[in-house]
Amino acid sequence: MERKVIKNTVFLSSANLFARAVGFFYFVFLGRVLGVENFGHYNFALALVYNFYPVADFGVERLILRDLSKDQRKAQDYFQKILPLRFSLALVSVFLVSLLGLVLSKNNFDRLNIFVFSLCLPPWTFNQLIAGIANAFEKMEIQSLAVVGMSLLTAILGGIVAFLGGSVTQILLAAFLANFLVSLVMIRLAGKIGLKFKIEIDRNFWKKVLSESWVFAMLTIIAVFYMRTGVVLINNLKGPYYTGIYSSAFKFLEATLLIPQSFALALFPQTARMLSNNKRGVGKNYLKSLGLIFVFSIFYALIFLLFSPPIIKISYGEGYLEGIETMKGLGLVAVLFFLNSLPGNIIQNTSLVKEFLWWLGGKFILNIILCLLLIPRFSLMGAVLALGLSEFYGFLTNNWFVIRILKNNDGKN
Repeated sequence: MERKVIKNTVFLSSANLFARAVGFFYFVFLGRVLGVENFGHYNFALALVYNFYPVADFGVERLILRDLSKDQRKAQDYFQKILPLRFSLALVSVFLVSLLGLVLSKNNFDRLNIFVFSLCLPPWTFNQLIAGIANAFEKMEIQSLAVVGMSLLTAILGGIVAFLGGSVTQILLAAFLANFLVSLVMIRLAGKIGLKFKIEIDRNFWKKVLSESWVFAMLTIIAVFYMRTGVVLINNLKGPYYTGIYSSAFKFLEATLLIPQSFALALFPQTARMLSNNKRGVGKNYLKSLGLIFVFSIFYALIFLLFSPPIIKISYGEGYLEGIETMKGLGLVAVLFFLNSLPGNIIQNTSLVKEFLWWLGGKFILNIILCLLLIPRFSLMGAVLALGLSEFYGFLTNNWFVIRILKNNDGKN
């Protein structure tokens, strides 16, 4: 049992780290090859479409893992009923993101890029369905293969297109091709966990699934939209050049957040168990963890503040030096991101999670308002300031919820 857990942890951790590393270097490569303005067009398409990945999933993957881990005999039934639901959600997401692209984009080039990249959603959602069922069977190597294959194929195909002088649209088309090729592999792997390709339309089952998954779906959707608000609004207010500059610095913040996210994930099961019978212990662990992660955040903030010039110059080249001050500002914001990674472990394990959704939505709206006010006046630093103030609001509300939960001694979570 322990050996299988260790094996699965190593598989997933190694695959995700490798995929992130490949993705990071591919991103830096495109920044150098495309130039600032085209890099801005590329990042605008990514920022907008990535917002709709959790819409296409809608929390269904978490539900599959929960239910099939208890009874693997339901796998085929779930697969043939959820497959048409997942494709429907993916097609709705393609439509919605394309429609939003028509509204937010100022030119047809961006609109085309958004539509082309959104075509990745149907094959991606199919791949995630197979991987999710495989995870319930504790065959994590299938998801690991999908993650690594997706990252490598995207980088190889997109890198070749970019090296040969291809357009942003062609590079994004390469990402679709990578997703499609991974889907072909996943079709073969599906047979190894006993899945047969059947489709069953069961609207009552769909209603049940969506009624149980919508809370976690909304948490993810709001969080993902929130993270990319700055990129989308900078493109709308300042244009693709400044989008490229901001994205070059913001990528380092995204990469850094893997640390607190992994730490929070490791603490999640322990927190869930302790909440029901040892809230005082949860409180002590929370404060210790908060202190530890604060120390880590200061270390990363200092790296951003002291070494931004060589990091930007070596990574992207002379054309991106305007991003140095942005990266320094994001280093300070990273401290709040680190601290805000922990409260979710407590909040998501209680009945207050639905109430918390409203406050999370408020943080998202606050970020939009602050970006609209501050970007025209302070340019890229306005987006950084908006993000920092929104994260500070998040820190206050997150810990207000944590205090309420830990003070509730009636045994109700």
